[in-house]
Amino acid sequence: MSPLTHSHHFYVPHLFKALLSFAVAGLLVLAVGDLGGSREAYSSGPNTNPIPFEGAIPHLGRWATNDPGLLLMLVPEGQSLIHSNVTAWMDAASEEGIRLQPVTDREFMALGTRALNYAGLVLPDQLHAIANDALIDSVRQYTLNGGHVLLVYDFGTFVLDGNQKPTYPIPKSRLSDLAGVDYAMYDALREKSTVIGTVLALSSDLRDLQVPPGKSTAYGRTSKIASAKTAPPSPTLIKETPAQTGGTKRTRALPAGQFESYSGYLLGHLKYSSFVTRGAFAGKLLATSEPAGLVAGLHAIGRGKVLFVNLPLTYLKVVRTDALPMHGFLHYFAHNVLHMANLSPVPNAVPGLTLNWHLDSFAAQLPALTLEKLGIFNEGPFSIDMTAGPDAVTPGDNEGWDLDNNPVAKKMLQRFAEKGHAIGSHGGWNHDYYGLNASEGNRTTFLPYLEKNLASIIRSVGRPFRQDTPAPAGMPALKSFADMLVGSLVREYSAPVGNNPAWAMDWLEQQGIVAAYFAGHTGLGPTRQYREGQLRNPNMWMFPVTPAGRFATFEEFQVNNVPKHEVTAWYHAMVDFVISHNTTRMVYMHPNGANVWRDVLQDFLAYAKSKGSAKFQWYTMPRLADFMTTRQAAAWTEQRDSAGVSTFELSHPRSLAEMVWMLPKTRYADLPTSDDGSVTVSDAGSHWAVRAGNIRKAKFTARTLAGS
Repeated sequence: MSPLTHSHHFYVPHLFKALLSFAVAGLLVLAVGDLGGSREAYSSGPNTNPIPFEGAIPHLGRWATNDPGLLLMLVPEGQSLIHSNVTAWMDAASEEGIRLQPVTDREFMALGTRALNYAGLVLPDQLHAIANDALIDSVRQYTLNGGHVLLVYDFGTFVLDGNQKPTYPIPKSRLSDLAGVDYAMYDALREKSTVIGTVLALSSDLRDLQVPPGKSTAYGRTSKIASAKTAPPSPTLIKETPAQTGGTKRTRALPAGQFESYSGYLLGHLKYSSFVTRGAFAGKLLATSEPAGLVAGLHAIGRGKVLFVNLPLTYLKVVRTDALPMHGFLHYFAHNVLHMANLSPVPNAVPGLTLNWHLDSFAAQLPALTLEKLGIFNEGPFSIDMTAGPDAVTPGDNEGWDLDNNPVAKKMLQRFAEKGHAIGSHGGWNHDYYGLNASEGNRTTFLPYLEKNLASIIRSVGRPFRQDTPAPAGMPALKSFADMLVGSLVREYSAPVGNNPAWAMDWLEQQGIVAAYFAGHTGLGPTRQYREGQLRNPNMWMFPVTPAGRFATFEEFQVNNVPKHEVTAWYHAMVDFVISHNTTRMVYMHPNGANVWRDVLQDFLAYAKSKGSAKFQWYTMPRLADFMTTRQAAAWTEQRDSAGVSTFELSHPRSLAEMVWMLPKTRYADLPTSDDGSVTVSDAGSHWAVRAGNIRKAKFTARTLAGS
């Protein structure tokens, strides 16, 4: 049996069986993400039971009233700020490097024209479906006067009737003029006012929405990476056609170009819920779907602009492990519409990729050693995770690594660690058995598998500071003593078959694991885990997989006859994407398939290296997790004077080292300056890169363009 065939035995059929078993159990979201629209429609409904009040929103008077670097987000009176529907937006903004402040209806209306001194206004879905006419009018006036708005899905679609019960206004949403199309036409369409469909966009727009190559795939074109079983027809150009329901007309299709759709790992083209829209859209069309019409577009009205997103972004992130749409549209609003300064999501503003190796069974030993001899592991650093037990598919099969009794594997892991690679635990002792059978209901049975696997990895890679120094009498081994002082050397985890029961994640967090491979939120950079309506494990960062369409590993490419040139092109495109967008993503592979496709792998590594270390770096999961945790404590303000000069004040409780603020030249044309020399500024192409170094506070100024 060849290494590739053996690898396929583990990774493909069993993964499909796992997805099936989770679907039957109603737990598919645990095994794979991106299911916001691919399995069920989202039914928008009123919030008839307001979330309990759990803390006052700080009054805006505590902030400067001319902070053009602060986004406002409208929330109802008495809204809990610790509810996941709020924190999901706050965390997304933080991860995207922008600042977001919730404000209540009363606070927003009290601001009046002073609201224009802030960057813009987010009108979220799920949080604020009910709005009175006075608030709607205030939002409209704000926009007409020059305010910029991110209007999401069901915001303000309900009004209270005379009996204080939510009802749809007739005949359409009161914010249809801001959106640029009619929507929420419940009186005419009833239950057909929302539909599900494949979301289509130009590939260039999807990249601006932070959708990496492979997370969106060609629509209506044959490609092994992109294709579903039957390629759908290509969409037509912009025109109005009779809708299938209610005799209405709807906006549909896009300008000529290469159409792509959001795609999911092993799922193909995804489908999402949207309101049916009517009317020709006069702005920049970003996304559409055949049954709904407009899915996203940027529309100018008065002196302001409205980015209308006809998708339940909050629901997708918080409930359906599909956060990429929220992050992408928030990023687009902040960067492409508002041209805001932002805190780079990568250390020193150097983009890169995380390459996560999964070592599932003993069948990977010879391929891994071969790749090591070829110099593959001289590159990196990479994240390398092993399933360490003696079995791999079923108990007693003796196909596992048996790490405790495998000196060759131990020495290999030690060599990897010495080269700077991050070594982690790949789940529960027996790859397929744990991956296919661990669930929320059998913690007692499967927790020992996690415990044994992590302990075995630690024993193998943990060494005393000096090999010839014995532990002091009465003291623990030096390795354990070091762990007590600085934390475990094993700080990352990947789940077999993408199966992450909540109890397993809780236990891993308690063991000091700070980073984990995640099969949800695919296509996104490092993020925290929202799942089943709540934020879990705040001390851990999830590293979602970025697939190449329906597939992600060499074994899957081989079995599904994906041409090598398509895979090579995808890897190149991933490198180009992270560099172009100053970001990071994660891809993964196994030694078995990589050894067979070594030419593609070597080309991938060579292409990344050709970009130079100043433009591209490999990052391990713990390295980025530590940076993201430190970055969360950074704070800054931007205050603009009457001459259009913005003063930035930066602070961090420990150090601003590795943090870089990116100022777009479309808004800040002149080189930023620092009177006290607390920052250095470099030209980063389309942006100015501002670095503070190993200090706690810094200050600089930047002149803005007139009207920006």
